[in-house]
Amino acid sequence: MPHQRPPARLSAPARRRRPGRRRWGRWAAGTLSFAVLATSCGGWAVLNGVGASLDRVDAIGGGPDRPADDGASTFLVVGTDERAGIPESTLKDVLHAGGESCHCTDTMMVVQLSADRGRATVVSVPRDSYVDIPAHQDPATGRQVAAAKGKINAAYGMGGAPLAVRTVEQNTGLRIDHYVEVNFLAFVSTVDALGGVEVCTPKPLKDDYSGLDLPAGTTRLDGAGALRYVRARHVDGSSDLGRMHRQQKFLAQLLRRAASGGTLLDPAKLTGVLDTVLRSVKVDKGLGNAELLDFAGRLRDLSASDADFATVPLSEVDHQVPGWGSTVLWDEKGA
Repeated sequence: MPHQRPPARLSAPARRRRPGRRRWGRWAAGTLSFAVLATSCGGWAVLNGVGASLDRVDAIGGGPDRPADDGASTFLVVGTDERAGIPESTLKDVLHAGGESCHCTDTMMVVQLSADRGRATVVSVPRDSYVDIPAHQDPATGRQVAAAKGKINAAYGMGGAPLAVRTVEQNTGLRIDHYVEVNFLAFVSTVDALGGVEVCTPKPLKDDYSGLDLPAGTTRLDGAGALRYVRARHVDGSSDLGRMHRQQKFLAQLLRRAASGGTLLDPAKLTGVLDTVLRSVKVDKGLGNAELLDFAGRLRDLSASDADFATVPLSEVDHQVPGWGSTVLWDEKGA
């Protein structure tokens, strides 16, 4: 998409179609519970106590070429392939994620709360999206790299979080206000700290690449099993698109588990979970406790019908590019 066009609004098309309302009902229950806690005195104490655990990264840059601020709160949430600190035996035998890290974003979602606090929207961005990557400085050599096209998940490896943010801004026209980065350890720790998460599938799911071997019916997954579930790309012919759908379902179930288990409403439990999880999470330097409380306050006024999950519409799912292999192209009008 050309970056010169006016900033887009995620919330406008969402008013015309509201897919997955049941799934979002579970998501809303969890987030609203968190909002009630976070905007209370106890919530402030919890956030203040765990704030020091957050690793800060200078992800949000400045400059006149950024999309204008339209009043919405827009977060870029990425899951990275970072494996630092995880024993090789665990990566290979337990997580089925051996080998070298690709230093890329394995998962990317844009999360937006509208300016009027009336809608919440999460849009999954396919990691193989073939997009414009802005000019940047190579962090290893210091040399300037010209703008070029490439897979959106490669931007992180080329220039870290700042380039990932700039790439999303340039190709969507959306101003990213905050950045959240989650790695393997954070994801596994979250699921284990909550005592596992249930998933349901009408048919068996098996993927030798991720190690997933799930029977039909309902199964409670621990952290390692959950990682295999959300990383699976070879379950059927849907590849990354099917994987994003499973990630969205799992996110809803994860938040439902946190809400139904009482974690979000128990400051002691929530402190323990957050302390475990946030050791492996990075956020932008501007996302402090006050901003987290404001975010929770915005969530407090939402209902289940005010939230939507979506995926960037595509025009081609196997666009071959020399040097990049199979990529996906966005449907510019639909996107």
